[in-house]
Amino acid sequence: MRHIILHGHIFKNAGTTFDWSLSRSFGDDFLDHRDNQAMRQQRAKHLATVVAGNPDLRALSSHHLCYPLPQPKDVTFHPVYFLRHPIERIQSVYAFERKQDADTPGAIAAKEKDFRQYVIWRMQEEVPRTIRDYQTSYIAGFHTRHVKSTAPADWLQRALHHLEFLDCVGVVDRYDESMVVFETYLRPYFSDIDLAYVRQNVTQEKASEKPIAARVHNTLDKLGDLAADVLSRNSYDLALYRQANQKLDEAIGKIEDFDQRLSKFRKRCKRTKAGSVLQRMGLR
Repeated sequence: MRHIILHGHIFKNAGTTFDWSLSRSFGDDFLDHRDNQAMRQQRAKHLATVVAGNPDLRALSSHHLCYPLPQPKDVTFHPVYFLRHPIERIQSVYAFERKQDADTPGAIAAKEKDFRQYVIWRMQEEVPRTIRDYQTSYIAGFHTRHVKSTAPADWLQRALHHLEFLDCVGVVDRYDESMVVFETYLRPYFSDIDLAYVRQNVTQEKASEKPIAARVHNTLDKLGDLAADVLSRNSYDLALYRQANQKLDEAIGKIEDFDQRLSKFRKRCKRTKAGSVLQRMGLR
């Protein structure tokens, strides 16, 4: 039986950092899948083809991971997702698209508009739902479809149902805790896994050091009279975020030596970061 980690890489949810760790652990046996059109159009069929064509594959990441997954007889998939507070995530999306070297509608709008103007534009029904219950659409399996209207209620129920049966659900603002839970669950299948990391693709270094409540409050202050509408259009994502935190708490509660594992994990991260710095300086 083959075991393969599948990372559903949700835009601006720490996915690049997690992929860095997967690449470090598995080398050429990790695939950062970029054939987005094929994954969107063929979904489970394409994923099954990729798995069958890569017999040494141990981990795959895709911005368009399909749901439901294919069910090859000789493969066990281990899906991994990260949830992020949707209000705090808005700042990150805007900062990233503002500096992104791309001609996408989002990147163009972020460069032309200030933060409030950008959010007003993103709240329009005809604009892609990047900051309107996007995480719900992803977990529910509708992100690959060109749906731009308000998220239907059954999307939330579908997403919550999917979340219920996942063993690896991380929370971005509790990243280290999430990694310890992931390693504990995955190590019986991947004995050499090491999810120590160096943060990647960070657009707001100083802001990310503040507590999550302060970051959310800061964003709501910037939104002003837009806040109520933004909260309403992200109510499903807020529900998913709460559920992800609850699942993480439950998983932590089942690990008797969690505090010790967390401490050791953070020490590994410091060593990994130091090694990365030396490597960039050509001293290693």
